[in-house]
Amino acid sequence: MQQKPLSILHSIAEHYLRDGEDFAARFDLLWEHQLHKTGRVKSFVDLLMACECTLKAHVALGRVDDDPTEVYRSIRKAGHQIAPLAAGAHFLKDRAVYDSLSSRLQDFSVFVRYSLDAYETFFPFFVERKEATIEYSRTIGDNSWVLETRALLTPLQEAANNVLSGLVNSDIEAILVHEQHMATFMEANAAPFKKA
Repeated sequence: MQQKPLSILHSIAEHYLRDGEDFAARFDLLWEHQLHKTGRVKSFVDLLMACECTLKAHVALGRVDDDPTEVYRSIRKAGHQIAPLAAGAHFLKDRAVYDSLSSRLQDFSVFVRYSLDAYETFFPFFVERKEATIEYSRTIGDNSWVLETRALLTPLQEAANNVLSGLVNSDIEAILVHEQHMATFMEANAAPFKKA
């Protein structure tokens, strides 16, 4: 079995990947149990977040030889937007999944998790449904469309796990040095994003 890579960008990728797996697991548990439209929207936001986090992992893995600060800031700058994350992901040579996720999800925002925003997006007040920002019946209201989107996530998770899984380095000193590098890195780079 391979040894887990030990670098700042590998660690960042692993954190994002695990976040993505958590969101995907929650989606998988709850999707079929939603009783109303806004519940489906909230569950879909978990899938959207799973895609976002996994794409962030792919951005980091595709640039492991680059400056970690530059890569991390580009990931943070993309925020919750799928299109720039998919465009910045170069871990896989075949871009088909990146492009498919981007085209499917580029118009979605995690802000639809609030029922008022969901209704304004999918079921606007006093407006024809076909004039909605995103057509509910062709996206979140179409179970096959949602499950196809979920299926696109699986190969991305598997590819990242293939690199990030393995035996933990047995060199305790190397692990401690890496932890110190991570602490220094996060202190220098996460500070602008922390609340005062």
